[in-house]
Amino acid sequence: MSKTLKKILLVTAMVTLVGGAFTGVMTYSNIGFSDAFTRQWALSFVQAVCVIFPMGMFIMWIMHNVVEAFFGRLSSLHKNLIFGFGMALSMEAIMALSTTYRNIGLGDLQQFSQAFLASYLMVLPVALVLSPIMTLLVKPKMEAFLAS
Repeated sequence: MSKTLKKILLVTAMVTLVGGAFTGVMTYSNIGFSDAFTRQWALSFVQAVCVIFPMGMFIMWIMHNVVEAFFGRLSSLHKNLIFGFGMALSMEAIMALSTTYRNIGLGDLQQFSQAFLASYLMVLPVALVLSPIMTLLVKPKMEAFLAS
């Protein structure tokens, strides 16, 4: 198997694992387990990936610049943790907006707001636990592999 294909498969697997789990939790928060859950989760996942992937690259660039500008004197460990938590907070908010929009719609803004907040708060603890793991353990290994 070519190295390029392995890199594509690694990124695809990470996006599927993390994005799929988070949109699953958010979809459950929005509509519960019902006959429509699997379809709604799949549609929410695809929509989130289409929204998150391009925005994620831009947000990573912004977050990196903000961390360097405001926390440039801190150790790499501290900067990486700040970066990871900032990414978790921002990316989960975008994913919660996308998923809630897909599942609830904007017809009733009060219902949308409540569903967004509920899904964001339900998945945020998981994201905040995974964030340092991803930032400190997975990201450096992925970057090294992708750079090779």
